[in-house]
Amino acid sequence: MQLFWHPAQRFERCRVAAWTCADHDGPWYELCHSGGQWFIQAMRGDPLKPTILHSRTWREDEAQRIWAALLFGAVR
Repeated sequence: MQLFWHPAQRFERCRVAAWTCADHDGPWYELCHSGGQWFIQAMRGDPLKPTILHSRTWREDEAQRIWAALLFGAVR
């Protein structure tokens, strides 16, 4: 499965439910929710001023499933 990333402009505030480590050279991710919508936030580049991208939104159960697949390398 392939995730498609869009510039982060949809949500002014969101809550982070889970995250990956930012202590390496690759992208790091956050599972976020805002107003009942769940999405994955990808951050790349400088950890102090990263480029932030958002996935599409899902219901919580679908977002949790995709988050688990991302952690296990089944989605990119």
